[in-house]
Order: sequence, then C-alpha cells, then structure tokens
Amino acid sequence: MDLFFILLFLIGGLVLVILEIIAIPGTTVAGISGLAMIVYGIFRVYAEYGTTWGTISLFVTLIICAILLIYSLRAKTWKRFALDKSIDSKANDIKHEDFKVGDKGKTITRLASAGTVEINSQRFEAFTTASFLDPNTDIEIERIEGSKIFVRPI
Repeated sequence: MDLFFILLFLIGGLVLVILEIIAIPGTTVAGISGLAMIVYGIFRVYAEYGTTWGTISLFVTLIICAILLIYSLRAKTWKRFALDKSIDSKANDIKHEDFKVGDKGKTITRLASAGTVEINSQRFEAFTTASFLDPNTDIEIERIEGSKIFVRPI
C-alpha cells in the first residue's frame, strides 16, 4: 500500500475520532470507523515499512490523539458549542391592575386544560376549570394564582 493511502487512513481516522468526541454524542459509527481506520493504518505501516516506522507512527498517532483529547476536554472548548443564553421571561407577564376576577373574554385556542385567551384586548395563557373549552367561547376569570389565570365558561 502506498504511503499516501496509509496517511489518508490515519488522518481520516483521526478526523472521525475528533468528530465523535466533539460533534457526535455517544459511541457511533464515526468513532468505531475512526478507530478502525487508525488501527488499520498503523498495521499497514508495520507490515510495509517495518517495526521502526510502525512504532514511530504508533507513538505519533497516540500523541496526537492525547493532545486532541486534552484540547477537547478543556472547558473553553465546550463553551464554543454551548448555548449560553438564558430565558428570563414568563409565560404570563401579567399586571394585576389590567384585569381582575370576574372580567370577561374569549378563548382564542382550545383550552384542553390550558390554552390562549383574550381578556381586555390582551392575550394570555389560561387554564380552565372545566374539562375543555372550544375556541371563541365566552369565558370569565374565576381566580388568579400568581401568574396563572383560571377561567370558566359563561
């Protein structure tokens, strides 16, 4: 086998192992294929170029794998892939001055325990005390607990 193809196997195997560590979670075809390509490439170096070059290629490959593993396990490496945004909003950002218990409105979506309602020209997520309510049903606020609005049909 030509030296070019042996190097192609070794580099391709390293690329697949890197993809396995960084991009593809779990033990998948990429990781197993990469490991098999590395082993086959080192085996071909031993078979065609002798023990000296085989041992050199083995140690160089092990050193490269160790460096890549250490680099990929550093915290800064994973911060590039991590989602660092946080959600600080609420489903219902309600002001209790805008409405009170007894106000009337309509359902926008079906309330199968929860859905969207419109009260005083504002849309909110609401919960029903009935089993379900169809869209465009007239409703009335039954109670408010924190940011949860409970409605009943009129």
